[in-house]
Amino acid sequence: MHYSISEMCTVLGKVIQKPDRSFSFLAYLLRGEKNVLIDTVPEKAGEVFMAELKQLVPLSQLDAIILNHSEEDHSGALGLLLSDRADIPIYCTAACKHRLVSRYPNANFIEVANLSTLKIGTFEFRFTHTPGLHWDDNMVTYFENEQILFSNDLFGQYLGCEPPLDKDYTNDSVLQGAKTYFDKVFAQATPNEKRAVLGLADLNLKCIAPGHGVILTGKLDEVFALYETECAAY
Repeated sequence: MHYSISEMCTVLGKVIQKPDRSFSFLAYLLRGEKNVLIDTVPEKAGEVFMAELKQLVPLSQLDAIILNHSEEDHSGALGLLLSDRADIPIYCTAACKHRLVSRYPNANFIEVANLSTLKIGTFEFRFTHTPGLHWDDNMVTYFENEQILFSNDLFGQYLGCEPPLDKDYTNDSVLQGAKTYFDKVFAQATPNEKRAVLGLADLNLKCIAPGHGVILTGKLDEVFALYETECAAY
């Protein structure tokens, strides 16, 4: 699937239906003066993902990848990308590079520091490391131009639909999906690790675009408040 969610951003990914719930794997493409991919999808969904990506932008015109997390469900299609674009810059945390460099020894990994910023063409990004939420290599990426937080696992939910938008769910459904996901993925994080969420409150957010679930716009405030409550309790 792929759907435009803003002037510059298109979501790509896959929705799966399980007996007890729906779930999604989401990546994002920013198009403008430069073209930037945020995360990928599991390897088993990689062929379809690559076909859809090529419909949106020639791989020769893809300028960078921002990889928020090394886990296979977010990096699984990286090998297919690198087979066509071995030179492409991959911006990630040092821990993310450490986890992937043995598999992709010739990849152009570029480490980004916590709270650092990056300009690619007219695009401006700010990176916040979130180690422990849920691996040591996680980060989130704030896209200044459109005030979108690409949050990867953070703010994800056990939900899935096409297009993956929160408007198709009630507040209760989104909050339940987010709470169940939080308890499953982040409950074991330390109090200090959870406090990293509170620092994101300073961002001016119009949209949270997670790696799983639905994209948060209309129900963004409610889900963020849920996280603040859960994380401040420790």
